[in-house]
Amino acid sequence: MPDKAKARSMLAAAALDMEFIAGVPIATKAAQSIIRGVYENFRILGNALLTAKGFETAGVDHHTQMIEALVKLNIKTSRPLLLLNELKRIRHQINYQGYIPTENEVKYAMEIKEALWSLILNEVKKQIEE
Repeated sequence: MPDKAKARSMLAAAALDMEFIAGVPIATKAAQSIIRGVYENFRILGNALLTAKGFETAGVDHHTQMIEALVKLNIKTSRPLLLLNELKRIRHQINYQGYIPTENEVKYAMEIKEALWSLILNEVKKQIEE
């Protein structure tokens, strides 16, 4: 069942957290948290979109479903939406392989955030309100 109120709440929480993440100085000690945060907030946008449309994600691939919902958005961006899968890959390495990302990887994640966040956030907001 579609739950637009929950979807709006998810958007607000992700936007607040992404604002915090954007203010964290890039450093090796913060690298894991920054990349996790950037990825998770994009994932939450995908989850909000699916929630608003009445879809529930489940199983091993639930993150994939959320990211795919964003990749399928019909928006014009300066960077391909498929880069969200790269964030997912790095975050997976951090969480499950003990990977410590470099400062360059954090900068890369932040570049993806700068290029895609506002566009995706606005499109998801628009679709939730339809």
